Amino acid sequence: MLKYIAGYIIAMATLSADVTAQMQKWIDSKVKAGLYKSRSEVVRELLREKMEEANYPKMPLSAKTLKKVWDDNSDKIWESYL
Repeated sequence: MLKYIAGYIIAMATLSADVTAQMQKWIDSKVKAGLYKSRSEVVRELLREKMEEANYPKMPLSAKTLKKVWDDNSDKIWESYL
């Protein structure tokens, strides 16, 4: 799936995860408070934070990189991030 985020078209994957009732209530409280637009945004933010803690490099968002990702259907571009 492609999404338009912050002026860029980004390829997105769908993921399903089981969470406890307490986790769901916490996530929903963040959305209800207006801190996030959706549950997915909460989960993505938490994943970004964990990746930064693990010293993963940030995803480059240059126009050249985005074009390369768009044109390349393989996952080669992402190998350095995994």
